Amino acid sequence: MILDYDVHFGNGTSDIYYSDPSVLFISLHQNPLTIYPGRGFIDELGEGEGKGYNINVPLPMRTGEQSYLYALSQIFPPLAEEFMPDVIIANGGSDAHFSDHLGSLGLTARGFFEISRMIGDTSEKVCDGKALLLLASGYNSTVLPYCWYALAAGIADPEKKKEDIEDYYPAPQDPWRNRQQVEDVLRDLKTALKDYWKCF
Repeated sequence: MILDYDVHFGNGTSDIYYSDPSVLFISLHQNPLTIYPGRGFIDELGEGEGKGYNINVPLPMRTGEQSYLYALSQIFPPLAEEFMPDVIIANGGSDAHFSDHLGSLGLTARGFFEISRMIGDTSEKVCDGKALLLLASGYNSTVLPYCWYALAAGIADPEKKKEDIEDYYPAPQDPWRNRQQVEDVLRDLKTALKDYWKCF
């Protein structure tokens, strides 16, 4: 199982496994109408035997941290528990941070900690804790080490708490939120997936 959680659609990974039912690929990313590569819509579900195994969660600009984490929790753990992978590979980095120069999703370093904690907790349930983080993205070099540390700590240090995670920049006073649009995306996605997955 591959989870791509950064601001861009994981188009290369999607292309490789688009017709392969042995790999479940999930990509959360900013709405493809607003950012490169202009792909990764809900209806891009895979083809042939791989139909239903390519899952895209295109999130609106300024989604906000709580809405992002809500979307992840609605899609990733239920699918992992049904698919029961041998290993979870998570691909991403820090470009969904609110200060990143290219993206506009609005996460903080603590949000990245919660992403990796969810990945670790889910892997413990479905594949004996076998999870791998591949860190590769982020275009604000100042905040990148804070976010990457948060990602590593969330999965590697069970004693670490979200409150222990620091960020270079203070979070916005009015965090970006777009909950209703995120709910709409999730509704449409679950409708598209219900013929392939019992959890929806």
